[in-house]
Amino acid sequence: MKQWTLSYRGQTKPLSEWGISNVTRHILNQGTDTVTFQTDASAPVFECDAIIEVFQDNTRWFWGRITQTPTYYTADSESAYYKASGPFWYFEHLVFQQPWRYFKDGTATTTEVINRSVCLLGQDDQGNTINARQCLQAIVDYAKAHHAPIECGTISGFDFEFPCETIKDCSCSEAILKLLRWTPNATAWIDYTTKTPTIHFACASALQKQSLSLRQLTQFSIIPRNDLKIAAVVLKYEHSHSADGATWKSVTVDRYPENATGEELNALVLTVELEGSHAHVQEQWVQTQPIQPESDNWWKKHFPCLVDAKSIQISNVQRTSNLPNELLEGAIAPWMGCDATYETISASIHYVTDEMDTERPFSVKICATNAQSRIYQNVISSGKTTQPPVGLATTLYQSIGCLRYEGQLTLVDEDLSGPFIGHALSFLDGEPTWATLSLPVQEERISLDTGTTVLKFGAPKQLGPNDICQLMHTHRIRTITDNPKMRFADQSSGNRTYFPHMSPISDSQVDMGRYTQLTIGTKSKQVMINANALPENTQLSLKPFNMVENGELKQFWMIASR
Repeated sequence: MKQWTLSYRGQTKPLSEWGISNVTRHILNQGTDTVTFQTDASAPVFECDAIIEVFQDNTRWFWGRITQTPTYYTADSESAYYKASGPFWYFEHLVFQQPWRYFKDGTATTTEVINRSVCLLGQDDQGNTINARQCLQAIVDYAKAHHAPIECGTISGFDFEFPCETIKDCSCSEAILKLLRWTPNATAWIDYTTKTPTIHFACASALQKQSLSLRQLTQFSIIPRNDLKIAAVVLKYEHSHSADGATWKSVTVDRYPENATGEELNALVLTVELEGSHAHVQEQWVQTQPIQPESDNWWKKHFPCLVDAKSIQISNVQRTSNLPNELLEGAIAPWMGCDATYETISASIHYVTDEMDTERPFSVKICATNAQSRIYQNVISSGKTTQPPVGLATTLYQSIGCLRYEGQLTLVDEDLSGPFIGHALSFLDGEPTWATLSLPVQEERISLDTGTTVLKFGAPKQLGPNDICQLMHTHRIRTITDNPKMRFADQSSGNRTYFPHMSPISDSQVDMGRYTQLTIGTKSKQVMINANALPENTQLSLKPFNMVENGELKQFWMIASR
């Protein structure tokens, strides 16, 4: 005879000494296990949120926290009914979050990492793509680090990739269920016998097999799930691309069997939206000309006074760079990969015109560069196409294909030989095909007072009772992941545009020197000023003179000496 004890606030006593009766444990696949029990009015009060542990001999049978404490009265008695919830309760009451990098000020210079409830399933904290097993591990580790008294055990059959998905304000349990929908035959259960309760995950093929004889059972029912029989799985991955305002779509198809079209009856066809490529191209037109300071024509382009010169002699050319070209139009930006600098080029030029024969220093400030005359292009933002997972159609097909039956059974055993959760059942002493089944246990309800165990097996609760439509519905609400690199960007998430920093310039200067003769006009009409005609040490300048005209004092200016 097994001995049952309960531990509460450091005290461990048999159930009878606690005044406890009607103990029932309800274990759920992918859900919160519970234990309910009743006490009489004279029994101690179990406080809400307190932790209890139930032991079968020296083996822990349940661990949980009191979550309900209702009291019931009848005409001649008073009873308290309690409900304790297992560790999965913490998954349901803890929002799953991931670290994101934020800027602390408006200058986008200082960043800090803050947990955010917008999460990218399928990506680790370093931005790497992870498979379903690694993602489940990350969720459990997060819950463990935030108050959940649980360890992560084995995760079997989840080494497959799945489409990265954005979830928002979801609990840890919701995040787990979103992952497990890619394997409808998955089982998640908790082992209470370890020092800290341990959660395990396994697909049907990885579950431990257990056979039951129909002679052991007091009740048994099994129903074929023909509505879950599928002919094929076809996954259509849609990518939405854009580049400079133009948009288009591309489709990648994953199918099982290989000859599936998706047009078969009872085919599972899912359209999965994935992030496509996005690009914006910046263009810059540049026109240049060679820098030729030894050329007459090059200087004439910068100094109109040299255009009509009959002869030009250039000497003493001075440069401060060796860049070959002069920027005429456009601008030079850092992304162009070109060198540019503002440079002053000088030379001594002797030139002869109809009016003069002189030599003077000339200088011109230009933008010198090694850029060529052409259109430069720069992709200032680009998002890589999210690659679809490989073989997911096969995983889905095999996961659903094993769920051919569901049913319920009742087993009476005073020693309660379970647990059965985490096992796949087959049945002996019945139809021959039943002995080859492998049906996951979905629910397990055990009553200590009667020694009765009720099991539900087959398809999980998230699949509807009639057909495969519910499975397709779970994928319609999937949210496409947009720009997964935003979690880790050291710069702002917008497209960074680099503006030009070098523009054309032409600042021409000439030292006009001192003229001895200046002629203004044309060949037939000229005004000539000849300094050589003046005596030595004579200087002419503009001077004011006063005069009276018609009784009115007026002033005029003349070029005169002292």
